[in-house]
Order: sequence, then structure tokens, then C-alpha cells
Amino acid sequence: MTINITLAFVTILGGATMGHAPLNVIQMLWTNLIMDILGAIAMCTEPYNPNQPQVRISRGTKVVLPEMWRQILVQAAY
Repeated sequence: MTINITLAFVTILGGATMGHAPLNVIQMLWTNLIMDILGAIAMCTEPYNPNQPQVRISRGTKVVLPEMWRQILVQAAY
């Protein structure tokens, strides 16, 4: 999510200041694909822990908490 926010910001700001987008569609898709793959590899290489309690998530439960949004926006700004 951090790279998506950053790419959108760069595209909008670059389009507003330069008159054209700094990245074309293929470059944006390629960047998004690479960053999503690296994040998925990082998450999927965690070892399985059978002692970890199973958490039930209902429809009303927020998946992305306010603390997570803060971290996402700070990392996007960095």
C-alpha cells in the first residue's frame, strides 16, 4: 500500500507541475508488481507457528487499524 500511495502522489504531483506524467502506465505497473512481489515474499517466508492462537475476524472488524494507516502514510512520505 505504501508504494501505491507514493506512486499516485508522484504521478499527480509530476503531472501538475511538468504537464505530463513522469511515469507511463507500464512503468507504474512494473514498479507495483515488483514491490508487491517483494512484500509477499517477506510475508510468506515467516515460519509456521502451531502455538499461535487462531483469530476469528468478523465482518465488522477493521483489518487496517489507525496505527497501521499512520505507519503506511509515514513510510510513503519517507
